[in-house]
Amino acid sequence: MFDFKEERLSGFEVIASHSIDGICIYDVKYESPFKGKVSAYLFVPDIAGPLPALIFMHPSQGNRQTFYHEAQLLATKGFISLLIEAQYLRDDGGRESQNKLEFAKRIEEMADIQKYIQTVMDIRRGVTLLGKMPNVDESKIAFIGHGIGASWGGILSGIDNRIKTFILISGYGKVSEMQMTSEHPIALLIRSFLPLERYEYFISSLNKLDPIHYVKNASPASILFQFAENDEYIDRSQARSFYSAASSPKKLMWYDCNHLFSTCEAAIYDRHEWLFTQNFGASGKFPKKSTAN
Repeated sequence: MFDFKEERLSGFEVIASHSIDGICIYDVKYESPFKGKVSAYLFVPDIAGPLPALIFMHPSQGNRQTFYHEAQLLATKGFISLLIEAQYLRDDGGRESQNKLEFAKRIEEMADIQKYIQTVMDIRRGVTLLGKMPNVDESKIAFIGHGIGASWGGILSGIDNRIKTFILISGYGKVSEMQMTSEHPIALLIRSFLPLERYEYFISSLNKLDPIHYVKNASPASILFQFAENDEYIDRSQARSFYSAASSPKKLMWYDCNHLFSTCEAAIYDRHEWLFTQNFGASGKFPKKSTAN
């Protein structure tokens, strides 16, 4: 379901680039194995390789800018980062700017199971492209995802052994359950406006892609789970269920923050500390400014 033929696809297309403090930041696109092109930022520090590499995937409320500052910080420590944007989660201006036909099409797109599969394939393609870079250490590729991005990471953990460690932030172990019960704005839109028959098909198909089915096969890759004490969409039992399903080695950490981990510096520090404990260290550690619960 998630396989593709790499030899038919082209590499990174650089749209623009600039340098800051010894870091080259590229605005890139690359071909999706499914269709269209994936937009991303590529951070490359001016440090001799081979270097560890990270793939970031944003939550549904975000985009490729979400982890921009974190990637910049990590670049100063010798990490190459690829910040991918999910094609079907683009912000098209909100409901007010769309006519009825456009709005219905947008809801259909958000509930298109092929888009979920495509995003996993787009991430896998990103891993392939990173691995081909001469200054990347292929044995040190990690994934950091938030929200639905963490859910896609959960799927990847069970199917792609090129990724050695995963950091899953506010992840949905059962995306199908989230769509049926959550007050998340995207779940509310789909439940409210998708025709019943179409909705039932969507949930049935989505159930097969629930990350909880995949994380049990992550080993030997390690997983750090980060969850929020005040998460508006994920309760403690759902979080623990996702964690419990995962293979070892793994770790669970809680933080006094909301679903988006707003202003939670402790979580950022712990992510970077985790990378170093998993032998992804490049050039030093980060100062700890606060602590997790």
